[in-house]
Formats: sequence, structure tokens, C-alpha cells
Amino acid sequence: MKHLTNINDIEQMIAEHRVCLFYIKAPDCGVCHVMLDKVGQKADQYPSLCSFYTDIQEEPLIAGRFLVYAGPTVLLLMEGKEVYRASQFISLDELEQRINQYLQL
Repeated sequence: MKHLTNINDIEQMIAEHRVCLFYIKAPDCGVCHVMLDKVGQKADQYPSLCSFYTDIQEEPLIAGRFLVYAGPTVLLLMEGKEVYRASQFISLDELEQRINQYLQL
């Protein structure tokens, strides 16, 4: 997963790719760090999936733009629109199902 720290880079990445997986973590959050590795491993299984992450403290505009108030949060976006969101308790099986579903469309 690519690490992005600027809202403009994030918006550009979303605009340039059909399906994106966006992981948002919080600083000093143990669960966020563990889940980042696990979500990253899932994302790596899909070469056509654009995946990236950011720390909410590095880019505070994320909270308002994507309505994220807690970490970890994972967003799956298709053609710039949010199609799946999981926050705090992320089911990797459900995430994988959703990724498969939207990549096949």
C-alpha cells in the first residue's frame, strides 16, 4: 500500500483509478498498525486494485472530506464514490468479498 500524506494526492489517486482501497489510521493506535499490515496483505493480492493509506493526523482534512472520526477506517471507492466502509472492527473476509465484487463489475 502506498503512503499518501496530502489531500490533493489522495483526491488525484481516487480520480485516476476505477477502484481504490483507502485505509485511514490514527497515531498511537495499536489496532491501526496491526490492521494496516493485514489489509495491506489483502490488497496486495489484487494487482488491479489501487490501495493507499494515510494517518489522520498527517492530513486533518481527511476527517471532514471522508467523514472519518475513528481509526482504523477502510473505504472502498469505485469511480470516486464510496461503496463500502468499515471502521474500528474490520472484517477481512467481508472486505475481501467486497473487493472481489467491485473488481468484477
